[in-house]
Amino acid sequence: MVSLTKTKAIFGITSPRTLEKIIPEIELLTNLFTGETWTGNQDLQANFFEHLFHSEFYEGESYPTDPALAARDRITRAPKALGFIDLKPTIQTTEIGKILLSGKRIDETFTRQLLKFQLPSPYHNQSSKIEFKVKPYLELLRLINDVGSLSKTEISLYFSQLTNIDKYSIVIQKINQFRTDSKDFEGSHKTFVSQCFEREILEIFEEEIENKDLKTRESEDDSLKNFLKTKSANMKDYADAFSRYIRATELVTFQKRTFRLIISPQKKDEVDYLLNTVARLPYDFKNLKEFKNYLFSSKSLQLFSDNRELLIRKIEELGEEVIDKTIEIEKLKDVLQELRADIKGRNIEERKQELKNIQELPQIIEVFEQIRNREVPDASLFLEWNVWRALVMLNYAKRIDGNFMMDIDGMPLNYAPGNQPDIESEFEDFGIITEVTMSCGNTQYNMEGESVPRHFGKARSSLGKEMYCLFIAPKISEGALAHYFNLNRMNTKLYGGKTKIIPLSIEQFVEFVKVGVEKGFNNPKILKDWLEKHWEANQHCDDEQVWYNSIQTSIIKWAS
Repeated sequence: MVSLTKTKAIFGITSPRTLEKIIPEIELLTNLFTGETWTGNQDLQANFFEHLFHSEFYEGESYPTDPALAARDRITRAPKALGFIDLKPTIQTTEIGKILLSGKRIDETFTRQLLKFQLPSPYHNQSSKIEFKVKPYLELLRLINDVGSLSKTEISLYFSQLTNIDKYSIVIQKINQFRTDSKDFEGSHKTFVSQCFEREILEIFEEEIENKDLKTRESEDDSLKNFLKTKSANMKDYADAFSRYIRATELVTFQKRTFRLIISPQKKDEVDYLLNTVARLPYDFKNLKEFKNYLFSSKSLQLFSDNRELLIRKIEELGEEVIDKTIEIEKLKDVLQELRADIKGRNIEERKQELKNIQELPQIIEVFEQIRNREVPDASLFLEWNVWRALVMLNYAKRIDGNFMMDIDGMPLNYAPGNQPDIESEFEDFGIITEVTMSCGNTQYNMEGESVPRHFGKARSSLGKEMYCLFIAPKISEGALAHYFNLNRMNTKLYGGKTKIIPLSIEQFVEFVKVGVEKGFNNPKILKDWLEKHWEANQHCDDEQVWYNSIQTSIIKWAS
């Protein structure tokens, strides 16, 4: 069990960063090791990580020095804490875990389990320093609803202090004061936020600072400056984790323009139902068995969609006129899911139509700047989304599909699956896949060096047309540039011959889009000729830097 004594703030589950990633990992674990002992079995843990590391869905860069510890990090956090697997006495998939692995209504399953997560619990012993009394994800949902919207900074600074529901009104007061003071502050917003972090950390950890107990797990440096820096970084990491996980419920979306978290307009009635019916106080369980019975069950927490009357009313509101009200509730849920899929499809098509208006260009460019400065909730996801928006704006493709997931409100929800390119564009006689990354340096080469050409080869084979790839990153690393330069010159059977990968920095891509819009791009042949020209130049350039420079100088006139 984990003790809460070492923290004075609530913590989000940080591994994995995206909740959906636990699904294939749980499936791998239970397929290989159901019925075997997990606790204390480092050989099995290391064996599991070995299989995980070589799986097609694992995205880590290097093999850890302690694979058993890495395995525990993956399994004993979200999968165990949210009740999808039971590790004692042996490894077993729980009832709710089997529902998750079925792949049906994943958002509903995540909602049910996140709202059960409580501090303290039999998995998290009560602190001896402060009283924890909170269901973090339930209160985060309540807070977003009550204050209208939340930024990641506000989650870092103030929601993190909601260790006890008795502090709820204080947290709201602090958020409102923060917003007022932010407007009145005459210096830079960055300076203001930095001062707020320092003030709040000094207050939260007053006892540690007075006792000069400033050593952190992350560093041997026990200075106050390093203490403040570390605690600030931890609070931001947890805010990022809370944001990602609460988004997995699809009850929360991003506000347009500001990208603050808001309640999805499509799900407001569901959120109201939960806030009115789910008990705020953590349950006091008599023993571990009683806790597990609650945590592992699909019936122990009721959602809006579990109420037949409300479910039928919602289906009728969404326009379904003929409903067999006698069918089982799971089939009614299927009807609602299909209706929402239709709404989602229409919303995405509406976004595409909006993007074909070039007046959206300044806002798209602004978002790229926010991405580069990491001023968005999830820079990597927003880069996929914003590149897709820019390509849709250029227009004249038969289709431009972003393989990342969007929510019902048309905002980015989750990344493209690991076995698919980020974006696919199809024209009459050629296609383009677009791969994006926020990684830099050696990490960029390690993470993207194999997957990008593999996706290219698959796309070339499936589409049956001439294929190109745009590779976009904040800055193209020397290793990635050299790798793609050489792959473009080599016949590789796995990739269907020579690849045709054109690397662009975000800055270059922004300029590329601006030129296309300003020059009135309307002929896909011009785009194909530009891509082909740079692939041909690749074949005889002296080196990769000469080639890359030629790409840079040609952008200003590519659409002429």
